[in-house]
Amino acid sequence: MRIFFALVFTLFASLPAHASPPQVISVEETLISIGGPGGGPGQFIFVLRELKDNMGSHSRRQIDVVLIARSIATNDDVYLWPISRTLDNGPGHVETDGNPRVVTVPLDEEYNPWRVADIHHGGHPNQIKADENSGIEVLSNKDGVLISVKTPSFAYDPPEGTPERTSYWVSYGKLAKEFEYSLSNTRYSFRPYFIESTDPLISPQFNPEQDCKFDYFAELSEQTDGAQQGFWVAYVTCENENTMAPVSMFITLQPLP
Repeated sequence: MRIFFALVFTLFASLPAHASPPQVISVEETLISIGGPGGGPGQFIFVLRELKDNMGSHSRRQIDVVLIARSIATNDDVYLWPISRTLDNGPGHVETDGNPRVVTVPLDEEYNPWRVADIHHGGHPNQIKADENSGIEVLSNKDGVLISVKTPSFAYDPPEGTPERTSYWVSYGKLAKEFEYSLSNTRYSFRPYFIESTDPLISPQFNPEQDCKFDYFAELSEQTDGAQQGFWVAYVTCENENTMAPVSMFITLQPLP
């Protein structure tokens, strides 16, 4: 009898597992505007952040969209507006008139992201991705990344003495804090609909040196007249196999003195 039960246990142990997956949330951003109070030189970049959450399920999915006003000077998320929340109950869901597969969850307040950006004097950004003409050089070590690239252009002739190239330093420690602060701020400002156990976006565990990559660099400027200078941003993605799904965000590069 013991041999029989041992064989049964071995048989079931060898069958493929169908347990629910862990909750995984990926994050992507789209830049839509540059603006600032009073219509002066841009103080913020406005990004639409999309969070895709598997809700700890093989088939269900939640998609949240928020608009963020991120400081050009500090990369802090200064303002946040919830835009939409959608629940997809998956292909196995049996739809009825009162219980559709895809549900748009009503929010306390509804915002139009382009209208919000316009109110904050946001203009359509000129965005030029770095290419061979940018002369971009990237050097990394255990502490961060040193980036050298052509100095951003001015609306008119640059002031006398402006260097042809500018250097920027991205500290891995500061980069980790910027990601953690931004993700936490989003979750606290737009509470998640479902949490399995621990929110994956609160205090994410990752090593920027190993887990983060610079997808691309872009020079941004406003479509307005004036002598304001353009600036460089980087689109950075951080992920690892154990604790963090792909999370991407725009950061502005701060020039070395």
